[in-house]
Amino acid sequence: MRLIMASLRGLFSGWLLALTIPLISDTATINAWSNAGLQDEARIGLAMAELFGAALFAFEPLIFTGVVLLLASFAAAAAVHIHNDNAPWHLAVYALVVTLLLYCTKRRQRKHADAPRQHEASG
Repeated sequence: MRLIMASLRGLFSGWLLALTIPLISDTATINAWSNAGLQDEARIGLAMAELFGAALFAFEPLIFTGVVLLLASFAAAAAVHIHNDNAPWHLAVYALVVTLLLYCTKRRQRKHADAPRQHEASG
């Protein structure tokens, strides 16, 4: 199960990286941020937070830091989408996937940590 969770987190992280990198120089994205009154530094900073979050999310010891960066970047990007009268449903789905993968990873860690105690109690 650990390998499956790591693989799912890795696949999702890679997918986010592949989606985010082009947005750094995408003309439509630059225009949307300009329409929202935000400068290039804010757009690039948000992209960097999402990139670092995606990279950290793939590694189990750093998963919580990755989750915080990802959810913060999704929320900020959603605010820009809403300001431009776009529905950020895809960001809500991404946040749901991140939360679900975090929950499953932590649940597996708890089960794994409790297994030695159960074995000692029965022996």
